[in-house]
Amino acid sequence: MNRMGNRSMKSTASDPSLSRRPAREWLAFVTGTVLAVLLLAGPGSAAAQAGSEGEYSIKAAFLYNFAKFAEWPPSVFDDASGPLVICVLGPDPFGSALDEIEGKGVGRRAISIRRVRSPREIGQCHIVFISNALAAEARTICGALGQAPVLTVSDIDGFAQTGGMIGLTTVDNRIRFQINLKAAENAGLKLSSQLLKLATIVESSP
Repeated sequence: MNRMGNRSMKSTASDPSLSRRPAREWLAFVTGTVLAVLLLAGPGSAAAQAGSEGEYSIKAAFLYNFAKFAEWPPSVFDDASGPLVICVLGPDPFGSALDEIEGKGVGRRAISIRRVRSPREIGQCHIVFISNALAAEARTICGALGQAPVLTVSDIDGFAQTGGMIGLTTVDNRIRFQINLKAAENAGLKLSSQLLKLATIVESSP
């Protein structure tokens, strides 16, 4: 367990109320995600969460929530109300799920969805989801971004340990996420403390 995890355990032990806080925050985050899924998929969608279509509806809702819990340097936007761009690099596994969040608001900004074919186009994005089909290239892609203020997300196994910022994982049939906090900070991104409390914090592997 990393140092952050140790500090978290000590704080929880000294104050019993803290042991309930992460659970409440996780419930609020998941509730928001589930509501987003229901809005995206429409009536009768709750029973459609099994299989890849339902899985990626949930992951699209996670991306929407990540956008709300992250902060970018002001200089990356054209103006105070410019769009927040979510991109998919590689084959798109989302179907229409991402299109359903296009135009939804994050503060004063509206979400814009783009599909990009080359890592050279990632500079246009604020969040980029790297397709699982690019697993062999993930470390190289993240390394090439360097300190660019782009929030990288993927469900590639071990993504956050390869230098990606948020890795989506499945635990007991539920989608969870790992955060490489150092990678995000090096890119000038600020992630909400509420989001960090819900994540497993990891570091890049050699």
